Amino acid sequence: MNRPVALVGPGGPPLRALALALAEVGRPIGLATLAPAQAHEFATASIANELWALGADHLHRVLDAADPAALGAFLAELEDRFGPLAALAVDPGPLPDIPFDEFSIDEWLPLARERLGAALVAIRCAAPLLERAGGGPVAIVRHPAPATAAPALIDAALAQLPAALEAELAGRPLRLAALDAAGDPAAAFLPLLA
Repeated sequence: MNRPVALVGPGGPPLRALALALAEVGRPIGLATLAPAQAHEFATASIANELWALGADHLHRVLDAADPAALGAFLAELEDRFGPLAALAVDPGPLPDIPFDEFSIDEWLPLARERLGAALVAIRCAAPLLERAGGGPVAIVRHPAPATAAPALIDAALAQLPAALEAELAGRPLRLAALDAAGDPAAAFLPLLA
């Protein structure tokens, strides 16, 4: 039995590539949004429609991934339907280039929560499930760095996250990885499932 893989993100090419590659190898897929925003809902629904057309086992949910209760319920439902979790991939999406002088804290805090907070919550919720099932990969999709300072701060935290977690979780059966959105994230992710 192929164990399911959870994908969390705003939609877009990296998440689509991961979902379709997983469908091709017969993996059940859990697809969740970063935020309950209309753009995220439409983009992930488009991916879910492709999975449906392929006959792939999948679960699609629109939720706030920075909310531990919502993400935990999504992962529980995914495991209930398709068995123990095999892996997690989080795509925080590209960060906007907003000049420092035009970027208010009222814009920065929700962006940090949606992108960085969701990544942290997803990993925190998935880690015990993966460990209970014997381990598995946890991947973060990395997008090209923004050229402006305020979003670059969030990007720097996301860039350091896999290595920091690898060090902190040493000895646990989790394999942390960064996937390059500009490359082929699916080609880098699938071997981690072996």
